[in-house]
Amino acid sequence: MVRPRVIAALATAALAAFAAIGAMLGRDHPDRPPADADTIRIVDDEGATLLLASPPERVVSLVPAFTELLFAIGAGDRLVGRTRFGVHPAAAREIPSVGDGVRPSIERVAQAEPDLVVLFAGPDNRGVAEQLTRLGIPALSLAHNSLGDLDRNVLRLGLATGCWASAEELRQAIRNGLDRLSAATADFPRPDVYYDVWADPPITVGAGSYLDSLISVAGGRNVFGEIPEASPRVSLESIAIREPELILSPWSALEDPLRLSPRDRPGWGVVAAARRGAVRRIDGDLMHRLGPRIVDAAFELARAIHPEALEVRAASPATIPAIGTCAGR
Repeated sequence: MVRPRVIAALATAALAAFAAIGAMLGRDHPDRPPADADTIRIVDDEGATLLLASPPERVVSLVPAFTELLFAIGAGDRLVGRTRFGVHPAAAREIPSVGDGVRPSIERVAQAEPDLVVLFAGPDNRGVAEQLTRLGIPALSLAHNSLGDLDRNVLRLGLATGCWASAEELRQAIRNGLDRLSAATADFPRPDVYYDVWADPPITVGAGSYLDSLISVAGGRNVFGEIPEASPRVSLESIAIREPELILSPWSALEDPLRLSPRDRPGWGVVAAARRGAVRRIDGDLMHRLGPRIVDAAFELARAIHPEALEVRAASPATIPAIGTCAGR
């Protein structure tokens, strides 16, 4: 028989986990479109208002994560252009690449004849959105760094494409998967973790990155979590002073196929975790896509941080189809 005190403790842990995920994801979401709305209206993260008379039929995605999200909500068949890194799901590789997603070739994007371009919001792409608008090509600039951004952007992409209901379903599946993992790791010891984004100069993740949130959900503590930036540059000395118990080292054939493990890099012997080999390699291609595979990424982090934990090893992430079916209002 399960004791009432145990049931109460489990319920408290689950509620705390849900509250923590809710805080990470935020509450600022686009409103569900009225059933009789004639125009799609979205305010993007550059303050521009996108107005569409109908859902677009030809979309260029300049963000690999947006490419995945569009497929997951059932709008992948609208894509006529992607970046060279937008190779997931496998069906995305059949879509022509327009090159880079930051400061892209306007000519190559325009040649795809899109009626919507989705891109990163920020100074590097501000001029791109303005040029596209002058050419009569609607552009939607979205910030995409945090779990809250993901939560909002799933719905905004659903609103833009007329796939609101399937976007809401995807959003809830992601929330449920992260809730489940957060509850599973709630009572775990939380080792200090260094996340190894880049070797020279050392770059890690701060509070502005979704990876900081995922480390927490996965049962760890980011040693640079007090830094507000998403991708701060740090020093070997500052890493050594923080004494991480574990280094998580992402590797991706797409991003840096010749990447050395911290334990093999010159100078990294000053970091005790690197010196003693407390390094766990993780899938960078999975980790660095803030899209529908984010729950899989969180579970991989948890297994790297807590390989001994039966709760994590036995748990399954949310089942999110790589290619979904578009459902409207």
